[in-house]
Amino acid sequence: MPTLTRLFQLVSVISLPCVLILSGCNSEADIVVTSDVVSADKIAEIRANIQKLHPDADSELQAKVLDTAVRAVEDMVFIEGGKFMMGDFGMPCDADPERPVWRETENMCNASRWVDTSPAHPVELDSYSLSKYETRVKDMDVYFLAHKEPLTGADWREEQPDHEAFRPNLPAGTRTWDDAKNYCVWLGKVTGYAFDLPTEAQWEFAARNRGQNIYYATDNGFLESPRNTDPLAEVDGKETDTFPVDAMPPNPLGIYGLQDNAAEWVNDWYDPEYYTYSPEKNPMGPIEGVELELDSSTLQAYKLMRGNHTGEINGNILIRRKAGIETLKKYNSYGPRDSFRCSVQSYIKLDAKGVSGN
Repeated sequence: MPTLTRLFQLVSVISLPCVLILSGCNSEADIVVTSDVVSADKIAEIRANIQKLHPDADSELQAKVLDTAVRAVEDMVFIEGGKFMMGDFGMPCDADPERPVWRETENMCNASRWVDTSPAHPVELDSYSLSKYETRVKDMDVYFLAHKEPLTGADWREEQPDHEAFRPNLPAGTRTWDDAKNYCVWLGKVTGYAFDLPTEAQWEFAARNRGQNIYYATDNGFLESPRNTDPLAEVDGKETDTFPVDAMPPNPLGIYGLQDNAAEWVNDWYDPEYYTYSPEKNPMGPIEGVELELDSSTLQAYKLMRGNHTGEINGNILIRRKAGIETLKKYNSYGPRDSFRCSVQSYIKLDAKGVSGN
């Protein structure tokens, strides 16, 4: 993908009621954005959508929304669809745990110790696009400001405004699955593209470099700390739960952070038995969540996360994580180890001539 450039130009205009180009009636500036990837016509469309969706936002906030939206489209990596065996495809029992290589052998073990990653089952996906980065703190901040909602960790930020957890380029924490879902759907309304959370199958297909039999979503399929994986994240010499979204090398598709950083929400409900009845074509997960026992007195449904948290040693990319919906609806603090990335659920391919597709 070509080097991206973006030009922001504030052009003063006469301060008259509702004399507007981008923002609402309090605007005193026009925001001009250019991109080597997103066409001028598409940027104009996004600008118009912002004015309709957030007419009361001031010019500075609308500029931030425009930047976030254009960058979200720029960051999309086109992934050609295909077939693969999703789930635990096995690992030679004698494989090096940090440099495993799949091969057909009679002495095969499970690649994951978790029963819900089996059985491996055929899946065929249509083409889609996936963000090369986890959603950043600065992106989520813009979303909450545009919707006049408190920022994640608002109380914590007030007490420790310079805390490393709130640095702009770290993965955005979430309070609930709904935070992640609503953010991606909002990007769809702003850009006009079918933004959403990726399905679990799309996430795994991308993490395995279009479904190859690899165990780690690093640049070479192996763990080589600290070159391509960082079990002890640091920001400016301080240990943190996460690290910048572009800190480690991307996988061969050009996607960062799939191996470890924050675990990532996907669109699917969780059912430990889903792999036994998953449809082959574009599986979307169970129709509804399966209520499972949380403790001796509580049943609840779960949503799914994929990927590993920083510091998890030898965690391969087949691991499935569940998080209870009812519990998280009551959880209002900042969750820096739980993040997400958005996808586009229709054909969209980015090139130097701008965005093509639908």
